[in-house]
Amino acid sequence: MDHWVKRWVTLLALGVAFLLGGNQLHAQQAIPSSVKIGGIFDTSGPTSDVGVDYSKGALDHIRYINEIEGGIRGKVKLDFVWSDYGYKIPEAVALYRKYRDVDRVTAIIGWGTGDTEALTREVAKDRIPYISASYSSHLDDPKKAPYNFYPITSYSDQLRGMLKFFKGLAEKEGVKNPKIVFIYPDVPYGRAPIPAGKEYAKELGFEIGPDQIVALTALEARSQLLGVKSFGADFAWIGGTTNSTAVIIRDAKALGLRTRFGVNVWGYDENLLKLAGAAAEGVYGNTPHAYYGEPVPGMKKMFDALRRFYGKEPNFQWGTTQTPFIASYIRGWMNVYLLKRALEIIVENYDTYTRTYGGITGPAIKAALESIRGWDPEGLAPRISITADDHRPSTTTRIFVIKKGRITLNSSISVERRPNWLGF
Repeated sequence: MDHWVKRWVTLLALGVAFLLGGNQLHAQQAIPSSVKIGGIFDTSGPTSDVGVDYSKGALDHIRYINEIEGGIRGKVKLDFVWSDYGYKIPEAVALYRKYRDVDRVTAIIGWGTGDTEALTREVAKDRIPYISASYSSHLDDPKKAPYNFYPITSYSDQLRGMLKFFKGLAEKEGVKNPKIVFIYPDVPYGRAPIPAGKEYAKELGFEIGPDQIVALTALEARSQLLGVKSFGADFAWIGGTTNSTAVIIRDAKALGLRTRFGVNVWGYDENLLKLAGAAAEGVYGNTPHAYYGEPVPGMKKMFDALRRFYGKEPNFQWGTTQTPFIASYIRGWMNVYLLKRALEIIVENYDTYTRTYGGITGPAIKAALESIRGWDPEGLAPRISITADDHRPSTTTRIFVIKKGRITLNSSISVERRPNWLGF
């Protein structure tokens, strides 16, 4: 009798194991072969000077994942639908609703501050993660923007880092009460970090001069720079894109300003060297990621893509006009990389995410993003940590300076992760 009992117990155990194994196999088979992703780019509007290469970086990374890597972990390909919206907020809103209702996208790779902030409530309601090229601090507080993400330091923390750097310069030079002016376009992108910057500038002991508004499409900025000159600014911060930054830098040189300029991430790239020429010498910029061609591990796949997709060899010097892509290419690549990392987490833990979130869904991607801790994107940006309470990926930026016609690294600066700076 004991013999038969033991035999039945053994058979029962084998049956249970088979059923469990079958369930695991079924779960593996349930991983979808593709996931639908939307893209909103500016390739024709006033920020297309940086938007074109951003779109190339995103598209190349998606193509690389699909064609070279065989999808996320060799299993899930990205079915990507995208369109140019010309930097028009109504166009972006209409495009988003089309992606949601017709294409049924699971996540979006987005673009500007005005359109991203305009869609914040909608993407939260629809539970569609939105990884933007806007690094506005308004998007990093999960209480207000629970489905908004980006992979590098916010505009506000970038600006704080530049102010901290300028303060150090002033102290070295014995300037006790340094003067600073903020120059920016009167659009949501331009205005986003200004209150935070001014508050921190006061804390550091800067005297703040009158704001100077220079449009993204400006062809000259002499009257604004005369205002900077009459104030006697030691430093000025520029918050436009490359084209308007070059206008400001050239006109400042022509007017003989001795003001030191710091430029935000979208106004400081290899095209500035071409557009501003010798006037760009000595200009500082904050860029919290690698430049195209920098010797970091993550550049290997980009070089592989350059060879495969464009038939070119990476035989250029980074930080010069020789580079095949400007710095915004990295930002497009990085936004896709952040999404890729979230999808990898889901695929690696598919049973858990299926039970909790129903597979690869918007809430699953959100949860995966919020589980990232100390992730190194292969040197392309500072280590990334995102939590359910704080979507600031990093508070570190790098300060560059143009020397002898080349963008060169000066230093790396981190600011505190203050609770009251979340969303500000």
